[in-house]
Amino acid sequence: MTSFRVIRAAVLTLAFATAWLAASAARSAGPVVGWGSNFRGQTTLPASVGGTTGKATAISAGGAHSCAIQAVTGNVVCWGYNSGGQAIPPAAVDGTSGTASAIAAGGTHSCAIQASTGNVVCWGDNLYGQTTPLPSVSGTAGTALAIAAGAYHSCAIESSIGAVVCWGSNSDGQATPPPSVNGTAGTADAISAGHIHGCAIEVITGNVVCWGDNSGGQATPPPSVNGTSGTATAIAAGGYHSCAIQAGTGHVVCWGNNSGGQATPPPSVDGTAGTATAIAAGYSHSCAVQEGTAKVVCWGYNDEGQTTPPASVDGTAGTATAISAGGLHTLAIAAPEPATALLSAASLGSLLALARRRRLR
Repeated sequence: MTSFRVIRAAVLTLAFATAWLAASAARSAGPVVGWGSNFRGQTTLPASVGGTTGKATAISAGGAHSCAIQAVTGNVVCWGYNSGGQAIPPAAVDGTSGTASAIAAGGTHSCAIQASTGNVVCWGDNLYGQTTPLPSVSGTAGTALAIAAGAYHSCAIESSIGAVVCWGSNSDGQATPPPSVNGTAGTADAISAGHIHGCAIEVITGNVVCWGDNSGGQATPPPSVNGTSGTATAIAAGGYHSCAIQAGTGHVVCWGNNSGGQATPPPSVDGTAGTATAIAAGYSHSCAVQEGTAKVVCWGYNDEGQTTPPASVDGTAGTATAISAGGLHTLAIAAPEPATALLSAASLGSLLALARRRRLR
């Protein structure tokens, strides 16, 4: 009986160590890296998230501005174009009176989920009501689990039932999610807002559903991810195209406008020579983090260098843990130095050795 308890303790020690390492990896912070257009300073990283005095745990690239959540503090930091105040986060999430757990940068506005409350907070241009979140997610009548920002609209997933709600411009139906994800006939566990369309992944089925402008076919997901012959684990809505990661295979699938090749993922992530773990869609370009290597791969228009990731994240001198594509620029969070991973492995080895010694006593 004593032997069983000791062995069980060893197993629990291993389980705890494994879970701890997984949680630490999920929360891993790194310096933000930016490339592409810098006309408005959107790729000129502030020291607080660029690695000089701080790092980030989340990023979002907007039209011509960028935002991130600072590691350790949870403060929202934004930079770049500020025509409507989109790069000046309010006290509720900038660390003055609150912090954030999620961030989304749109055309000329930004939104975040306040960490302590789950309330959606938005700022910037409000011409179409895009920075006035609905009561069901603003804290008045409910909170949110996820947030997304498009050109002139915003969307969130309600905490209560997982329904997708949107607000702001509805010129092409982009703020009217369909019954399959708005709580009427189904809900969602992932959302993304494009220029004037939106996409989500249904909770039960894993099917990709899109709505809004479909002028380029961006709101018509293909059979490989719409449930006909496959489903998805990740979604990204861009300018006039959309992309997803197919469930089970990890293949990147894109559809919609392909004038610059933005809807034609390269072999390194389309399943031919590799797959992906993360996806992002900008106005006319797309990017992904390749599975296995964690290097950033981009495709589509490159007129501002937005599809040419630097050596620090393209696998030459470093890799990435997160990716976000904006109007004409791209952001990534650089992966921790290899020494961090080695230290974690060494820590796990020490715990295992300790567990074995205890078992033998």
